[in-house]
Amino acid sequence: MDYEYSVIGSISCDEETIPVSGTTFTYNNYVFDIRKIGNSVSIRLRDSSADTSVSKNISETDVTEVCKLISQKFGGKVSMRKGYEVYGNANVFNGGSDYEVIEEKWFNVEFDNGIRKN
Repeated sequence: MDYEYSVIGSISCDEETIPVSGTTFTYNNYVFDIRKIGNSVSIRLRDSSADTSVSKNISETDVTEVCKLISQKFGGKVSMRKGYEVYGNANVFNGGSDYEVIEEKWFNVEFDNGIRKN
């Protein structure tokens, strides 16, 4: 089985305050990449492709604080989630197996202009 950890999110704000693609946000030595993709803006905690221990080890408290700070900074709605997916063999009806997500767990948080929504 393989574990994939990640901290991801999205930003919804006014066109005037929308972050420039390729921006970074740093909090307690954690670096978050902010990228504009079409009409949406994504946030991702920077990990190496081979090692996701940074996403595994960041606390839910830190994810919550980052979400709040980014929401305040850009004056809009920010949602973030931290979690993992477990990949393994799942049985399929014909007796074979597929390598796919067999378990996942997520922590979700959302702020709008610095005010927690959930």
